[in-house]
Amino acid sequence: MLLVDSREKWTQTRPHDYNSIGGFLDRKGVPYRVEKLDVGDYMMEGGTVTIDTKQDLEELSRNLMNRADHARFLKEVRRANTSGIHLVVLCRHGGKIKSIRDVANWKSKYSPVTGRALMDEIYRVHISYGVDFLFCTKQGTAKKILEILA
Repeated sequence: MLLVDSREKWTQTRPHDYNSIGGFLDRKGVPYRVEKLDVGDYMMEGGTVTIDTKQDLEELSRNLMNRADHARFLKEVRRANTSGIHLVVLCRHGGKIKSIRDVANWKSKYSPVTGRALMDEIYRVHISYGVDFLFCTKQGTAKKILEILA
């Protein structure tokens, strides 16, 4: 059974919309339950891997580079780590970003954060806490979630 965090927006707006993650899960016959998760947004019941989704690199940049967001994000990373849960951050982005190294070429539309600085911080969190950072397109998010948790 796939567990979905109740704070995921699609669960509150249109959970069975064809284009939502819920719509994809329904079409594939994947059973899921919406509930509050302590860490991440998606996890298999009884599993030890959780996925925290990010809308795009702008959100990931805020989580890693903005002081207030960074403290909250690291608290979740540490909670996962001490609970024995492997955290995967799945960032949705246009097809140009396939790996952490590709982030170095990213340019923010809204902040002075450089792609290089963001890449360095991603690597720091990865090395310090074992968090994996993966990237996918918006359309491929649900499929990627199932691949990671399979």
